Amino acid sequence: MESPQRSDADNAIEQGYDLVSIGKGFLVEPTWATKAINGELCAEFADIAQQEELMIPTPLWEIMDYMIVDSAAEALKHQRIKELQNIDIKFEPGEYTAYGYGHNGKLPVTVTLSEDKILEVLVDSSKESDGIANPAFERIPQQILDGQTLNIDVISGATVSSQAVIDGVSNAVDLAGGNSEALRCKARDAVEWSTETIEETVDVVVVGGGGAGLSAALTALDSGKSVVVLEKFPAIGGNTVRTGGWVNAAEPKWQKDFPAIAGEADYLKGIADTPESDIAQEYLSDFRALKDQLANYFLDIESGKNYLFDSMELHLIQTYLGGKRTNLDGASIHGQYDLVHTLTSRAMESIDWLTEKGIDFNRDMVDIAVGALWRRAHKPTRPKGVEFVEKLQKHIIAQGGRIITDTRAEDLIVEDSKVVGIKATHSNGTKYKLNTNNGVVLASGGFGANTKMLQKYNNYWNEIADDIKTTNSPALIGDGIEIGEKAGADVVGMEYIQLMPIGDPKSGALLTGLIVPPENFVFVNKQGKRFVDECESRDVLSNSFFDNGGVIYMIADEEIRKTAANTTYETIEREIEEGIIIKADSIEELAEKIDVSPAELSETIRRYNSYVDEGRDPEFHKGALGLKVEKAPFYATPRKPSVHHTMGGLKIDTKACVLDKNGLPIPGLYAAGEITGGIHAGNRLGGNALIDIFTYGRIAGDSVSE
Repeated sequence: MESPQRSDADNAIEQGYDLVSIGKGFLVEPTWATKAINGELCAEFADIAQQEELMIPTPLWEIMDYMIVDSAAEALKHQRIKELQNIDIKFEPGEYTAYGYGHNGKLPVTVTLSEDKILEVLVDSSKESDGIANPAFERIPQQILDGQTLNIDVISGATVSSQAVIDGVSNAVDLAGGNSEALRCKARDAVEWSTETIEETVDVVVVGGGGAGLSAALTALDSGKSVVVLEKFPAIGGNTVRTGGWVNAAEPKWQKDFPAIAGEADYLKGIADTPESDIAQEYLSDFRALKDQLANYFLDIESGKNYLFDSMELHLIQTYLGGKRTNLDGASIHGQYDLVHTLTSRAMESIDWLTEKGIDFNRDMVDIAVGALWRRAHKPTRPKGVEFVEKLQKHIIAQGGRIITDTRAEDLIVEDSKVVGIKATHSNGTKYKLNTNNGVVLASGGFGANTKMLQKYNNYWNEIADDIKTTNSPALIGDGIEIGEKAGADVVGMEYIQLMPIGDPKSGALLTGLIVPPENFVFVNKQGKRFVDECESRDVLSNSFFDNGGVIYMIADEEIRKTAANTTYETIEREIEEGIIIKADSIEELAEKIDVSPAELSETIRRYNSYVDEGRDPEFHKGALGLKVEKAPFYATPRKPSVHHTMGGLKIDTKACVLDKNGLPIPGLYAAGEITGGIHAGNRLGGNALIDIFTYGRIAGDSVSE
């Protein structure tokens, strides 16, 4: 009888493969060819005791660890599982509260049990991560109740929270005298795979349930269209729920009520002194208008006035200069003028639209994101980006829009060069064929969670390491870009990848540690020295981190701690316990805890504090100087760059129409958000992503509704 391995190889050759590679498999089965010819099964793993028998040298053996098994240990393990599966599990009836550990510490889980059954699982998620974790709190308890087992798969994109719920129930079971180990091994029912195909016609299909997709969907609904949103993950939100909530928009009348910060005027003078030869021709008119505005502002400063300046032209020129970059081959790129102008000139429309939809912006402060270059961010009173997702979702549902989760878009339906629908598959196997009267909006984000795709396109960084971390949702793997390309779409700027300089060294996450406004950033290297203007752009900061060993420390005192965004007192205290934040009663003690010279760090902080007093940083010309580092206790947060945003994507015009390789719109196809390219060019300003998704999301919704 022919082995399945031989059959698979024969099938591969029949399908056109010239060579079937066996790779390291040769090492564990030296006689593979003879066995294959005879139809015998070849070994795929080596036993831990076979190294000498197989004559494999130790260095090679060590890198083959994933192909090595301990047969004896595995046999004992399987025997133990069989024993556990035969245990008759009983509980002491009652209600028990226990804990798992989620993103923000202890997660309370209350479990009600009868003598032989789990009756109810209630999760108190009030202190857990908004938005990101929600599907775990709904689905995991239901799966436990349905299967009466803890042998449950975690949910993609909510791994930590899923495990926290399972662990909480497990601990509650033990409190009730049950056997959680047996419940974790209890067999579960096989998943029923659907063979159903659902076909229907709607006006608009939006692919992606993040901020861009929800904005496009709601705008189309406001125009009276029927809308379906496809989201491949169990929960909507994409990267939007992972953001700090900073939305850039120049609103001079509001901003003028706030005082300028030391260093900002010098930064603006640097902008005004930029040679016109450094400005692209299409931007010159706006640059000259900005110079006139700044000349008047400088006169106001000289007359004793003190206020925060801003204008649409400053936002536009900063977006242009911030994205003007050169790749490793020496080719330069900058933002396409009409796209950047549309973004910055219509930014306040998006703020007003969001306000109309119920977003409560905090008008008591002008905020700034990392690498934003200027204070112009509108930020919701409620922390993080979940505010946008929840409010827009409620409107979509209330207006009859449908959101189908766990459903991956696969191929556009194209007839006579026009996009007329899309095919998709639900996680249970159900096929969807959605025909559209108006068109499809692609809003599925970039490819920041796809390391291989990052490495394929990267031509900006010297290296994208295999183990690089990301701030992104695991959903962002570039599949939407590939769907567009298959329909003939052109792409632009794919080689430019943004790294977030202040990522968590262990997880890559953005919102851990003391993330304070950039004017309060103080970065030091492992020698205890500052090395960069902390208000610089994200790529400049990331490069400076790499030049200083990769991992650096953000230094803060008690007053700076109070300015930390998107966190709570309880979260900070937990992160101190976990070592994410290092705390000390003096600068010298802090230096010892982070293994830098106490004398060097003390001198660095002394000089920095003097620059704050003087209102000018002669060393690194920091763009804004906020608080001094002087009030104990003191804190250090280790940071390391992680992948944050992919600048390139589908080529669009100012109506969010996707363009083909001839620069012509593909009828029926639109795109918005990080899936697109051409706006941010080589580097995106902090706070420009959210204004991009809401502005071009609305534009896409309008265009597809025409």
